Amino acid sequence: MAASEEAGEERRKLALAAASETSKHVLTLTTVVVTITISFAKDIAGDAAAADLLWLKLAWLAHAISVLAGVGTLLALAGTVSEGDDTRSIYSTNIRLPAATQMAFFGLGLGLVVLFGVLAT
Repeated sequence: MAASEEAGEERRKLALAAASETSKHVLTLTTVVVTITISFAKDIAGDAAAADLLWLKLAWLAHAISVLAGVGTLLALAGTVSEGDDTRSIYSTNIRLPAATQMAFFGLGLGLVVLFGVLAT
């Protein structure tokens, strides 16, 4: 194998590892946000109107979708690493789609938690 091919393969492996770590970090942050908001739901939602609670419930739903998409991302990354196909990368659709879904719903969930906090106070 030529040196340039080895360097390309090493960059591919590093990119896949970085994508995996990013997905894991977002999974961790998502579960922390959900855990904290559920743990303190009675305290933070005590005087909130029912309409305001809808934002918190939607945030939990968005975070749940983010978690599922994150697991899908990690599975896609694992499948890509195990394949012998060197043309697959972090830009492949099987990785990009769940990763983008994970990030989008994580951002949406955070935004909804903040919206709930603003409206409920």
